[in-house]
Amino acid sequence: MTIECSDPGHHPHRLFHHNHFKRMTREEFDKWLDDVDSNKDGMISQKELYAALKVLGLHMKTLKSWIAIKAVDRNRNKVIDGSVERKLLVDYAAKHWGIIVCDNF
Repeated sequence: MTIECSDPGHHPHRLFHHNHFKRMTREEFDKWLDDVDSNKDGMISQKELYAALKVLGLHMKTLKSWIAIKAVDRNRNKVIDGSVERKLLVDYAAKHWGIIVCDNF
């Protein structure tokens, strides 16, 4: 299963211009979240998620990162932590950020 970003309103030729995250499996996306955790504390803050959305070229990053945290933060500590919340974030990204999930590359 692969994930490709194709959010309406984006310019596909400009997406991922200097990175390699255009298409990835759910497992690769989850691993990429490890890189999103810039201070390596095991939690993804709204600020870290904002930076990740900026790299992905998504629009309305502040709103998208805030809503995503609100939607998947089950223990209401205002960060994404634990495997359940990370999985929910992957699912949320697939549903709300225009990510297409495919069976193969």
